[in-house]
Amino acid sequence: MVKKMNVYSKFSKFVSSIKVMLVLFGILLSLSGCERISAPMLPDDSTVVEAEPLTVMTYNVYVGANMGSLLSITNLVEVPAAVAGIYEQFITTDFPGRAAGIAALIKAEHPHIIGLQEISLIRRQSPGDRLTGGEPAEEVVLDFLQILMDALRAEGLNYQVAAKVQNFDVEMPMGSFTAYDDVRLTDFDVILTREDVTVSRPTAANYMNTFSVEALFLEVARGYAAIDATVSGTTYRVINAHLESFLKDIRVAQAQELIDGLANETLPIILLGDFNTPAPDGTAYQMLLSAGYVDTWQMDSEGTGYTCCQAEALQNEVSEHYERIDQIFVRNLELPASVMTNTVGDKPSERLASGSWPSDHAGVVAHLAFE
Repeated sequence: MVKKMNVYSKFSKFVSSIKVMLVLFGILLSLSGCERISAPMLPDDSTVVEAEPLTVMTYNVYVGANMGSLLSITNLVEVPAAVAGIYEQFITTDFPGRAAGIAALIKAEHPHIIGLQEISLIRRQSPGDRLTGGEPAEEVVLDFLQILMDALRAEGLNYQVAAKVQNFDVEMPMGSFTAYDDVRLTDFDVILTREDVTVSRPTAANYMNTFSVEALFLEVARGYAAIDATVSGTTYRVINAHLESFLKDIRVAQAQELIDGLANETLPIILLGDFNTPAPDGTAYQMLLSAGYVDTWQMDSEGTGYTCCQAEALQNEVSEHYERIDQIFVRNLELPASVMTNTVGDKPSERLASGSWPSDHAGVVAHLAFE
C-alpha cells in the first residue's frame, strides 16, 4: 500500500513538473514573438486614457436687423418709421427658427464652453410713452437667451448660463410721433458651459469707452463676461468679449481696456468673441498679438475662416463672408501641437429649411488637445 502511494506521489510530481515546463515554454514563445501562441491580454489598470480635447466656441447669433440704418439718422422725425422697419426685420429673421439651427450646430461640436454675442431681449409697450418719460417697456417679444436654451434642451443638451453682461439698453418710439408704440432692445453677451465644466469667479464688465449718438441721445455700451472654467483638472480664465463695430477709435480703446484688465491674470487665458477687427491686419487684432495673445486659427484649416457677414435678411444663397473678425485667442499657455479649428453655420448644407443662414456671422470652434 505504501509502495502504491509512493508511485502515485512520484507520478503526481512528474505531472506537476510537466505543467511547469509547459507554462515556461509558453512564456518563452510569447517573448520570442511567436505568432502561433500568444499569452492572454489582461486589463491593465495603469493604461492612460487620452484626455478629451478642450473645445471652445464663439458665436455672434445676430440681433436680426441692421442697426446702422438707425444710427445714421440726423432728423428725429425719421426715427419712429426707421424703428418700425427694424422691428419688422427682428420678426422676419425668425430667431426661434435660427436658434434651432444654432443648437444643432452646437450639438455637432459639443463644446465645453460657448461665448455668445448679440443675445437680445426685445420688449414692446403699446401704446408707448417713451416721449413723455413713462415706464420702460416690459412685454417680452423675443428673449434670445430663453429661446436658445430651450432649443439646446430640445437637442438633448445640458448647458448652463455661467456668466452674462448687459450692454446697451435702448428704447425708442415706433410708428409716428402722434401714435406710437415703444420698442426696447437690451443686448447681452453670455457664456454657456457644459454640465461637466466647473465654474467659479463669474465677472461682468462694461468698457469705459463707448460709442454714442448725441442726436438720438443714444449710448452703445459694450462689455465682456468672464469665468474661471475647470476642465479635466485644469482651470482657465475664459473671457467672452464684443468690441465696438461702428467706430474704430472706440474699438481700439476698448481693446486696450481689455488688455489692461487682463494684464495681471496668471491663469491660462482663453479670450474669444466678436472683436470687429479683421485678421491679420486690424489694429485691435495686432494689439492683442503684441500683448502676447495667440490666435488659435490654423491657416491650413478647411476654408478661409471668414466669419462675417451675410446679407441682413439672411436669404442670400451664396455666403457673403469676406473677413475674419470672430476669433479665439490663448495666453499664458503654450498652444498644443494638436489644434483643430473650423467655422460653423457658413456652409450651404447648414442653411435652414426656410433658406436663412443661422446668423449673419459664422461660429468659430477650436479643439485644443492639451496633454
